[in-house]
Amino acid sequence: MQLALDGHPIHTRALSVSLSQLDGGKLGAVGELLDLRKRGFTPVGTELQGAGVIHQMGLDAVLDAETLVLERIAERLSVVAFEASAATLGESCRDVEGRLAALVGRRVDERDLRDTVGGALGCSHILALAQFLLASAAWGAGEHRAAAIGPSSPPLVHRRFFRRDLIVDGTEVEAGTLTVGLQLSDLLSVPAAATVTPAERFAVHAELRVQMALQGWPATITQIRGARRRRERTGFAEAPWTDCGEPLAGLRGMTLGKGANQELTRRLDADPPLRDALRMLMPALIQCRASFPDKWLNAAATAPGHPGLIGMADSCYMWRRGGALEQGRSSRG
Repeated sequence: MQLALDGHPIHTRALSVSLSQLDGGKLGAVGELLDLRKRGFTPVGTELQGAGVIHQMGLDAVLDAETLVLERIAERLSVVAFEASAATLGESCRDVEGRLAALVGRRVDERDLRDTVGGALGCSHILALAQFLLASAAWGAGEHRAAAIGPSSPPLVHRRFFRRDLIVDGTEVEAGTLTVGLQLSDLLSVPAAATVTPAERFAVHAELRVQMALQGWPATITQIRGARRRRERTGFAEAPWTDCGEPLAGLRGMTLGKGANQELTRRLDADPPLRDALRMLMPALIQCRASFPDKWLNAAATAPGHPGLIGMADSCYMWRRGGALEQGRSSRG
């Protein structure tokens, strides 16, 4: 299936998770999130954000390979929206760093994540990455067990056995209309010694591609299609694309407003890869929204005291009620 994303490119969000065998029955998980704005600029909060990389964040975690109990986790905040400054009264996106450590010692679920790093004291980007990392760890560990891939001898050098990448691309077709493409790639490999070639380590490559048209805000799905294929060493070149059909057809007409992720989870729970990919749609759309249309930007540029783009109240630590950004906005009337 080829994606045909007509329109002007506005934003790409990329998420990746790598899983590696560690000693003692442990699982190493590394997650990455990158937001790439592809046009224009956005006056937001205390900053004029240009195009280019606007968020770059990571997670490093260790889990029990069998139970998926979290044993260690740490955030990496390389590029954030707001650094500490006089304009932010010393507040920064980095103030939330370390909150996920409170979850060590348990098998983390959705509620745990939202209570710990969601809402007014958290970070929506770290929340999305943590959700993606834990869902990918559960799926990748299961795929590894199903493939019955055991340790190699001599000692392992290449310890990674699973990598999942999700790319979400948004383009503006016309005012109020977006085309969005999602590409999910799962790569299963064989842990091996240093002398083993990359091709010899290959086990499975599973791909999922979804394209949709969205109208308005909150966005409504007006068109959607998708296909998938799974390639293994045997019959690699002949592996066909198969149409996803249902349940995607049932998503036409769905509005991606409040509660949409819970509804997507309910509808797609029987198809974990499709569920995990589409649950990342809403966080990516919020980033696309900052780049289109130009109508609000024109108003911000010409109206004295216009605050520019404003985050929803209590959507994260920096946009919490009573925080520095809200105080600054209130002081401007």
